[in-house]
Amino acid sequence: MSNIVRVIDNISGSVLFETSVEKIAEAYSFATMMEEEGLDIKIIAPGLAETLISSLGADDTEIQEYKKGMDEEIESHEDDFGCAICPPTSSKIQK
Repeated sequence: MSNIVRVIDNISGSVLFETSVEKIAEAYSFATMMEEEGLDIKIIAPGLAETLISSLGADDTEIQEYKKGMDEEIESHEDDFGCAICPPTSSKIQK
């Protein structure tokens, strides 16, 4: 896993711009220009935790497992009784 930031066209999936995390401001500037031109884009950049585990020697498989775990945690968030920010819906409150 490298610390690469990518600007990707959502429609074609093609990478329009690629740079290092250290130059992330350039990616955001480029993305802004592309949005002004009417393109639907997204920026993919490693987060702090991903950068940390990568620098500690995690391989691509371990990083994918981390991402999968994070996705599962987010998806399951609504299955529990919520939190202070996301209170439970009335159907989840036991009577």
